[in-house]
Formats: sequence, structure tokens, C-alpha cells
Amino acid sequence: MQSIGEQLEDARKRKGISLREAAEATKIRSDFLGFFEQNKFDYDLPELYKRGFLKNYARYLKLDPDKILTNYNAQLLGNTRTNKRGASELFGQIEIKKTESQAPQAEDENVGYGRIAAKPKPAPDPSAADDSQEAEPDDDNEKIFYLKIGLVFAGTLALVFIVFGLIKAILSSSGDDIESTEPPVIEQAADSNNAAAGPVTSTDDITLIASGTVYVLVKQQSDNAILFRDTMSEGQTVALKKKGPIDILFTAGENIVIEQAGERMRPDSSGTAKITLP
Repeated sequence: MQSIGEQLEDARKRKGISLREAAEATKIRSDFLGFFEQNKFDYDLPELYKRGFLKNYARYLKLDPDKILTNYNAQLLGNTRTNKRGASELFGQIEIKKTESQAPQAEDENVGYGRIAAKPKPAPDPSAADDSQEAEPDDDNEKIFYLKIGLVFAGTLALVFIVFGLIKAILSSSGDDIESTEPPVIEQAADSNNAAAGPVTSTDDITLIASGTVYVLVKQQSDNAILFRDTMSEGQTVALKKKGPIDILFTAGENIVIEQAGERMRPDSSGTAKITLP
């Protein structure tokens, strides 16, 4: 009858693969696989992992894992009996009283090797090594996946805050940019459309008429009150009442007409400028 190692080695060679290839496929170190094929099971590794690795290797080689584990248990049991028999012959079958510190260890060995103890403990499932070995990569992959999701979410949230901040800053500053940036003051009485128009006289009523799109700001000098501030579209007319001199700031002089005392005047400069009316 073939030993466990001979069965594993023959199955591997029939598949035509090396120990290194088998180790890469099963994720088990090649030196452990070599120990299995040499029937060396006394190397430093917990019994639970030995059984799990042996089961995985047998399954990979298309062998019956339960049968391999049964043969492994029988081999361990035989080795235990041989060791005890040799110890009895060496010491003349002198009965050695076990101390309390050794008792739990002996109980664990009996449970591990399948013997019946006074209070048997549930034997560990050999497949636990396989499950733990397969679960560890899945847990790592799951952690990495959730970490990536968290980073993407945090980056997206930060980007949204930045965009909203920029939009808010643009909207809040768009209405004050023209007012805060004082253009060169053009102190003029605003020429009339007719060259023969006389000087502008002071009155409390003025009318703004837009011949195109233009932003207009009207401020009263006496108390800095803003009489009008808005963007006017073509054909729009705004009537205002004032007290004393006023400053009129506009973005497109060619698109604004000012009516005062029955006379219409257009600024003599295009683009952004400011005029003062008495």
C-alpha cells in the first residue's frame, strides 16, 4: 500500500507539474509540499494548518481529501503508539505519574489524535485552515475595495465643495466688480444728441433709456444712496427722482441715453465710464 507521500508525489507527477507550480496554484509553501511527499509531518507547524494544507493539496491533485486525512490520522496514531512503546521499554515500563501541568497537554493530545477522553473536546475542523487561508485574501481585497470607495467619495465631496465655493464667490462679486473698480472719472455734462443743446440745468427728475444692453449704477452724492443699480436691456426705460448731484456709472456709453429737463443726452465716450449730473 502506498504511503501518503507516495500518493501525493505520484498524483503530482501524473499532472506533469513541479513543486513550485503546485505551490503557486495552492498558495502553500513548496517546502511544506515537499515534506508531505516525503512523509515528514513532524516539522514546526500547528496541527490545524497541517491538516488544512494536506486537504487542499489532495484536493488540488484530484485525490480524495477525506481518505488522505484518514490515512494521516492513522499514521499519527501509529507513530504515537510506537513512541509510547519505545518509552516503556526504555524505562522498564515504569509508570510515570503525570503532574497537573502535564494533564491538559495530554488531554489535548488525546483529542487531537482521535482518542476517547473523559471529557472530550470538539475536534477542530481540518477545513478551518483552508477557510482561513482562503478568507484572508478576500478580507484584504474587501478592505482595499472599501478604502478606494471612501477615497473616491471624499475626493468627490471635496470637489463639490470647491465648485460651489467658486460659484458663490463669482455670483457675489459679479454685482460689485463694476462698482468697486472705479473707471477714470469723466466729469462732463454729457453732450446732447443735438449739437446746439444748451447747458444742462438741475432738476429732480431724470430718465434712463437703454438702446442696448448696459449695466447702470446711479448714486446720489449727498448721502451716497443708490438710486438704481441693474442691467438694462434694449428699449428699457427707468425714471428716477434725485436730490442734488448724482454719479452715473455705466458699462456701455453707446447704449445709454439720459433724459433731463426734456432733453436727451448720450455720453460722448463709449465703454465703461462715469459722469456727474448736477
